[in-house]
Amino acid sequence: MTIARYRFGDYVLDLPKHELRRDGVAVALPARVFECLCCLIEHRDRAVSRDELVQSVFGRLNVSDAQLAQVVLRSRRAIGDDGQEQHSIRTVPRFGFRWLPPVVIESDEGPASEPLSEPIRRDDPGTDRLPSPPSLPAVLSEMAGSPPGQALSPASQAHATDAMDAARAPPPGASLAATAAVVAPRRRPSRRAGWIAAACACLAITAAAWLLHEPAQSRAVVARADVAATPPAIMVLPTELHDPGDASWARLGLMDFIGDRLHRGGLPVLPSETTLGVLHQRPGSDPPQLRRATRAKWIVSSHVAREAGGWEVRLQASDGTGTGHNATARDGDLLEAARQASGRLVAALGGHAIAGDGEDPPALAERLQRARAAMLANQIETAREILLAAPELQRTRPRLRYQLARVDFRAGQYQRGLATLDALLSGDDANRDPRFRVQLLNARGAMLIRLDRPDDARRSYDAAIAAIGDRAQPTELGVALSGRAVAHALQQRFDRALSDFGLARMQLASAGDTLAVARVDANLGVLEVDRGHPAQALPYLDRAARDFDAMGAINELSTFRNMRVVALLQLLRRDEAMAESDRAWALLPKLRAPSQRADVVLTRAEALIGAGRLLEAGRLLAMPEAAQAQPGERGRRELLLVELALQGGAPARAVAVADAALRAWPAQDGPARNAPVPGDPRRRAWLRLRREQAALAADLPVSASADAVLGDTLPDLLVRAIARRAAGDGTAADAGYRAALGLAEQRGIPAEIAAVVVAHGGWLLERGRSDEASALVGRAAPWAGQDFDLAALQAHLLRHLDQGPQSQAAEARARTLAGERDLPADPGTATRFAPAPRR
Repeated sequence: MTIARYRFGDYVLDLPKHELRRDGVAVALPARVFECLCCLIEHRDRAVSRDELVQSVFGRLNVSDAQLAQVVLRSRRAIGDDGQEQHSIRTVPRFGFRWLPPVVIESDEGPASEPLSEPIRRDDPGTDRLPSPPSLPAVLSEMAGSPPGQALSPASQAHATDAMDAARAPPPGASLAATAAVVAPRRRPSRRAGWIAAACACLAITAAAWLLHEPAQSRAVVARADVAATPPAIMVLPTELHDPGDASWARLGLMDFIGDRLHRGGLPVLPSETTLGVLHQRPGSDPPQLRRATRAKWIVSSHVAREAGGWEVRLQASDGTGTGHNATARDGDLLEAARQASGRLVAALGGHAIAGDGEDPPALAERLQRARAAMLANQIETAREILLAAPELQRTRPRLRYQLARVDFRAGQYQRGLATLDALLSGDDANRDPRFRVQLLNARGAMLIRLDRPDDARRSYDAAIAAIGDRAQPTELGVALSGRAVAHALQQRFDRALSDFGLARMQLASAGDTLAVARVDANLGVLEVDRGHPAQALPYLDRAARDFDAMGAINELSTFRNMRVVALLQLLRRDEAMAESDRAWALLPKLRAPSQRADVVLTRAEALIGAGRLLEAGRLLAMPEAAQAQPGERGRRELLLVELALQGGAPARAVAVADAALRAWPAQDGPARNAPVPGDPRRRAWLRLRREQAALAADLPVSASADAVLGDTLPDLLVRAIARRAAGDGTAADAGYRAALGLAEQRGIPAEIAAVVVAHGGWLLERGRSDEASALVGRAAPWAGQDFDLAALQAHLLRHLDQGPQSQAAEARARTLAGERDLPADPGTATRFAPAPRR
């Protein structure tokens, strides 16, 4: 949706018309006052710092307090406010300003709902972790694309940086790289909970996206490490070609080459993937609309024409105020002409000389850009063919081999890509060129995250941070910090993950990449889901979906739509989850990564099972894509197949599927380098629980022994209760169910509470303890209108109590939620569908 107007009170701020109206009458408004109002309204979910407002309004930081105060004063007067009342624009002492009135967002299609803003919780519950939802695949957008770890809306900027409290603040003068290398205070060890592959998506989008985004040269941006706001960036449009001949690749390849040159000259440039995504979402948009969507200040267009004996490259940069810069160069080699023109534009825009200029031979440089253009066009195998068709001498060059590793990453060939990166890291080029070594280490970390080896990934990112040292390389440092944050999160070191995310965000924001910042902030929502706070996560995931949709970031949009489905299922908001799944499913044709397609398929199957649409879910789980999940997602499809069999009234089939999956589960001891990844032990625990519940329903032997060694997660506690029940020890079974309920209520996730209520409530009714069952079912009554299992248990309880009319009403409600499911005849053996545990 393109935002056209902001409506508040009697006022409308019209963006296309660049005017403010009160009751339909235009209010005289200087340009800087308009920009001030836009900035404050756009960031209404937080306070805007003085420096950020100055940069947005004036386009520079060397502005006096008096100049800014004058603009704020005029802005207040324009909307009927003043410095005394401050009912619209509040001064935040010693920081900046904040917008107060509610705002209705309007597009040309009509009003849009205003997203809620909710602060992220930084507390880390002392309870042991219980299963969180199924893993979202780490969507490493394109291995040749955008820098990783990037974020959502500016609201989360403050939250991310707040995570670095005073106790962790670096000493004055300390470099951010040195600070990043300091390990956060130790906390009591906790079990590895594995992040939802969306966390992998975090790195995927973080570290891996960096794989995608880094062209042949590394990017160095000189910027203050303490800048938290994203500076106005440069947007480089696809190249216009006149008589291109065999150089049609230059439309995207040259766009990316010019953007890389400007970035390496110290200028903040939007990744090519971001630009192409925005253009796809807004075909035919004019420059003001593009600036509004990306917060870019400068838009650079390029024109290429073939001349007698060579090429002419013309670059034009405009900032929307009439200011512009031009640069032209001619040469017999197209890339050389573009290199010269870009260098001149860098100087005109205030950048610095580019070190290591033109280090690749012309033929190799062109081949790499051809491959890069193919990857930008999402033609992964074409990119591989271009690289493999190189002469033998070129194929041995480290830069080409690195590009091949990036292609492997995009194609899901992580082991092969990792082997290439390891070989390059042991070579002389990586030792001679520190920047290239950082690239390789960050890429290696992304591969290892995808292979579910977070310890090894963390060490790779540590090495990258150490290699950066005190050099100003915010993009590379931001990628390494984001990747390390994901590795920490995968192992439930949430305090360390939050600290690294905060540091990463500052670095990536200083590089001017709004998409990268959005990725980091979005992953804070993922972190909240994994910590058992789905309600707190939703505002972050909502903003993520909105930001990614606006920028055309399809891979990221898919990942975080799926994560939103997971959060809604945990909250037993199944209708909303199904609607969100519909939106995520619509993106499937646009996705290329096998693991990301698998995530869409599996997440939708999960939502369909919860809605009782079993035939559709079965068809999805039979699709080839369902078996293409990443290594850390082991057992997710099998667990859903068990749930499908249980909900479809085939418990014996569920036992057989679960037994086969448990027998094939690799050892939990640390895997050898090429051994199968063991998968998340919590998913295995849930699979074991479902097996035992299915055995009860099928009147088959329970495999768990009453004295089996079990953990203290929710499925472990329920398995222990079932084992005691099967052994005839009712007192111990009751104690086990009560312990599980206490843990579920401590966590406060509705789906987990319902899982225990259904299991324990059925057991109590089976033993004729209707009073206790009534008290227990009452705890989950608020969710019975949305959840089939709770509604069925409530109907059975009322029948048992001989509550005629109430019983019939409850049964009718359960049937409306049943879909293709039958009401269980015996709730004592009924199982309860809860969101499949994620990593």
